[in-house]
Amino acid sequence: MAFRRCLAVMSILLTMHVFGQSEGEAGDMEVLLEQLMEEMAEQFGEDFDYSELTERLHHYLKNPIDLNRTDGRDLQALGFVSAWQIRNLLAHRRESGDFISVYELQAVEGMDMNTLRFLLPFVAVYDKTEWLHANLRAYFQEGEHDLMLRYGRSMPLARGYRIADSSGRSRYLGSPDRYFVRYRYAFRDKVQFSINMKKDAGERFFGGAQAQGFDFYSASLYLRQLGNWQKIVIGDFGLQFGQGLGIWTGMAFGKGSMLQMMARQEQGLRPYTSSNEYFYLRGLAATYVKGRISFTPFVSYKPMTATMQDSVNGMRSFSSISQTGLHRTPSEAANRNSLRQWLYGANTLYRGRYFQLGATYYHMEFDGFWQPTDRLYNRFAFAGSRSDQTSLYYDFNAGNAYVYGEGAYQWGRGFAYLNGAIFSLSHQLSALVFHRHYQKEYDVLYNQAIAEGSEASNERGFYSGLSFQPHRQLEWVAYADHFSFPWLRYRVDAPSNGLDLFTQLTYSPQRTTRILLRYRYRDKAENEGGESAFDALQSVKRQQMRLDLQYRGNDAWRFRNRVEYILYDKGGDREKGYMVYQDVFYQLYKTRLSFNGRIGYFNTSGYNTRIYAFENDVLYAYSFPQYSGKGIRYYMNARWKIAKGLDAWIRYAGFTYRDRDTIGSGLDEIQGNRRSEVKVQLRCQL
Repeated sequence: MAFRRCLAVMSILLTMHVFGQSEGEAGDMEVLLEQLMEEMAEQFGEDFDYSELTERLHHYLKNPIDLNRTDGRDLQALGFVSAWQIRNLLAHRRESGDFISVYELQAVEGMDMNTLRFLLPFVAVYDKTEWLHANLRAYFQEGEHDLMLRYGRSMPLARGYRIADSSGRSRYLGSPDRYFVRYRYAFRDKVQFSINMKKDAGERFFGGAQAQGFDFYSASLYLRQLGNWQKIVIGDFGLQFGQGLGIWTGMAFGKGSMLQMMARQEQGLRPYTSSNEYFYLRGLAATYVKGRISFTPFVSYKPMTATMQDSVNGMRSFSSISQTGLHRTPSEAANRNSLRQWLYGANTLYRGRYFQLGATYYHMEFDGFWQPTDRLYNRFAFAGSRSDQTSLYYDFNAGNAYVYGEGAYQWGRGFAYLNGAIFSLSHQLSALVFHRHYQKEYDVLYNQAIAEGSEASNERGFYSGLSFQPHRQLEWVAYADHFSFPWLRYRVDAPSNGLDLFTQLTYSPQRTTRILLRYRYRDKAENEGGESAFDALQSVKRQQMRLDLQYRGNDAWRFRNRVEYILYDKGGDREKGYMVYQDVFYQLYKTRLSFNGRIGYFNTSGYNTRIYAFENDVLYAYSFPQYSGKGIRYYMNARWKIAKGLDAWIRYAGFTYRDRDTIGSGLDEIQGNRRSEVKVQLRCQL
């Protein structure tokens, strides 16, 4: 024990030298958010609300996790710390005693320098006397209030706003203004109350289908650590169990540069605080903990937007459920809240020292009959008004390996399973293998397991990856994923297979500089096209190359540059494109004003060679616009600290195209070659 403590002290001194005075730099937070969001961008698209992640990270940045009190669940909530690293951290604390400093984390097996760099601002070692017992009076006097107001608008007006009311044609019923109101009350980590209100562009406000004001309201009351009741959520909530095969609502990571994300970090029950209008449940849920066993019952009843059609056997039916949350046109407004979903079930989890085993069951029912469109690829899609799902998942440590998996069964239809393992081959080298088999009959609504397709169904695959860090300044990651689709898919009229290859080299010569080189190759089958009833398949190859440079000029200035090139080949028809941009960040210590901006140029052949890129935005809002065609992209964000607890943001962003006279199509069509948007946000904290 004394020898271990000696090693810990030596590692503290070494790490303090490595990280110096840079701990908690704002740049690290931005780098982390960019990296995490780009891992999800291709899965969720450019309009997804990532505030769920950013709000969570900002919370732990302000309220660091106590390394001597955590049971690992709050570390899982960070999203970038692997289950294996968390398990080793807890084992280190058991064997060596309480942490004496956050820098002792370097002595934890498997804690690489990149993860440690990001983790340090989110953790702390508190003196035990700092933990006070609160009474009712303290809840009101010490609680924190946070109110945020946001306004946005795009310019010029799209075609859908210019169509006359009397024309009888489809049009946007509301104004192009976007409103968002967000309120939070929090008392330490014990109580959290959240309200979100949102109106999208084109939706009515206090009129029509939105007669009660905003189009979307969301609220939740979150209570923690009430005796054996570890969590209680009343209102909107999310569930994340196992590896996402059974039920997983909200954000989830897929394949990318952070290999440890292939092993999902379940959060169980959590309050829903995002403004996404699909990935949530509404009702009551709680987690009861007794010893090593936790039990989470849940019940939900919520309205949904669906495309209604003729009745089936006397029961009204629908062909699809909308995930966009948009209710702008007469048809969208008519489908708003046209369907009701009833869902209830429970999860049981046993957490041992070196393993955990969990099981989930839930029943889902609609007040309508789900009848998918009559297409051959939908032959095995779910049809009906009710569904029952059961899943069983596990993970355990075996020497230098972390093994995990999940199996799920949709009653009367099909099953799916996955298994994976992370191996620590040395202090510098780790490997990951992941196998999946999702039957074509397995078609579950809240299914977000890792897959090449849009959902974990009709797919088989084997993934292998390596992470090598020979020096704290250098990291190399690579993976290969071979997959197949046993049945037809949208725009793929035959069984098919494919390949996904990825490699990335990151060099950080010093704390303030990072150079990244990435290459990705994907080969998938797609219909040839034409007018035949059944298309022949063609190989579609997509190659992406990226060079990214981030560096700090001084304490006030930070810069980011990127060059990205893409090649697209379908049956010998080749397209290409590229993008280059320059980002500038300015934030001087103890000043009231900070800003960041971008100027970029892109030249692509079209939609097939489109490129998505992360953009900074106002607080809790991040963007992934599509760079397609030929033109210039620019934006500027500014923040003004008006007074203590009162901040204002403003953003102006736009595209100027050089290859067109109109932008967009249909109701979104804009005359001219310029499109821009403005956002204004005000935040008050008490």
